[in-house]
Amino acid sequence: MPDVMNRPLRKSHKQVFESAAAQDILDRGQVLRLAMCSGDQPYLVPLNYVHDQGRIYLHTGRQGLKMEFLRANPKVCFEVTVDVELLPSALPCKWNCAFRSVLGFGRVVEVEDPSERRRGLEMIVTRYAGPGPHRLAAEAAERVCVLRLDIESLTCKHNLP
Repeated sequence: MPDVMNRPLRKSHKQVFESAAAQDILDRGQVLRLAMCSGDQPYLVPLNYVHDQGRIYLHTGRQGLKMEFLRANPKVCFEVTVDVELLPSALPCKWNCAFRSVLGFGRVVEVEDPSERRRGLEMIVTRYAGPGPHRLAAEAAERVCVLRLDIESLTCKHNLP
């Protein structure tokens, strides 16, 4: 995993510099939000994912708006949040929200290598369905597009109760 980004946050008391904290968030998160841009049009989608050695694997259909955006511009921003808890207060303006999150930047590539494609899909299936064995039908595996997000930088922050 790349080092946690050293760019200071405005609220520096919320920044976490330990790579282990970012790893924990990526391992426990259930949804990754992927932000893309084509021209002056932004696009954001929630996706299932798996994190493996500084890379994130995703799967999607081979066609559609997401793929149009990624083919036009492979540079992305992504976010994962865990441990979200609303913290009410007697005063409306004093409500708060506890969380742990990572925000990263990177590039997405379509995985063409058959062994890496299969490995990426198997890791995603195992992450959400639990330990296998899982039988991935070759036809189904060929229908999907496997994406690899190569992380270039990562910021980790938390707001603890």
